[in-house]
Amino acid sequence: MGPRAVLAALRAGALPRGVSPVLVGSRDVWRGAGWRTGDGPIRDPGVDGLVPRPGRPTPDGGRFSAAAFEESVRLAARGLVAGIVTAPISKTGWAQAGYPWKDHTERLAALAGGEAEMVLGVPSRRLWCALATRHVPLKQAVRGVDARAVSAAARALDSALRRLGCASPRLGLCALNPHAGEGGLIGREEIDVLSAAAAALRRAGLLLEGPLPADSAWRLHVEGVYDGLVCLYHDQALIPLKALGGLSGVNWTVGLPFIRVSPAHGTAWDAARSGRIDASGTIEAARLAARLIAPR
Repeated sequence: MGPRAVLAALRAGALPRGVSPVLVGSRDVWRGAGWRTGDGPIRDPGVDGLVPRPGRPTPDGGRFSAAAFEESVRLAARGLVAGIVTAPISKTGWAQAGYPWKDHTERLAALAGGEAEMVLGVPSRRLWCALATRHVPLKQAVRGVDARAVSAAARALDSALRRLGCASPRLGLCALNPHAGEGGLIGREEIDVLSAAAAALRRAGLLLEGPLPADSAWRLHVEGVYDGLVCLYHDQALIPLKALGGLSGVNWTVGLPFIRVSPAHGTAWDAARSGRIDASGTIEAARLAARLIAPR
């Protein structure tokens, strides 16, 4: 559904005047999605394979997708484009194609020497969060919550919000356990790891409160008490964002020498099969990328 969502976003006026798209990927894929000359030029990486039928992952689909992403990164790294808006990818398709990276962020982090971080948001509702761990099993995420991961996420979120015009971002740190561990009765991570990490960040100048019970932290963020939240694992961030913002969420990779934004949803195989495409996430991603390219 990615190419069709991109074309729908362009035709909905997602990009302002002065920002022009280059469509990267197989020319046959774009044509199959309904590309017209007025949608913009196509940069074809020249990968052989059968154009996949929409609705399921395939090795050829994974090759097309990975090649398009790599070509986009090359264009951005050479300064030929100002930023990248990526459509959703199938991790299964990438794995079937033998691509060595699990997802966009992992590849971009390697490109940036490990410094790239994921910031998620619903710009229209001013909801923003960063993840201390990303696409890993939940039990591995629990083990991965440490001071370094919390610090990297908090600093990335603070930097992102400042770039969006928030002079002094107020951040909340979500706890790992229910009720923030209830003083150690429901886990000790808040006492042994998170409190010290938050204190160190405050000493460094960040306006960070917590660890806070995650359900309360999200309520306070929605009410405007916090400008953003540091979340500890994938669903602690994505479930509230999608419940509050539907499919209009975005994923912004902070710490790169170029801009990269994506819709925060996945490949939506059912929508790809039916042809009923909701382009709201792609529209928001394109608008955010354009805003970052040409800030007011």
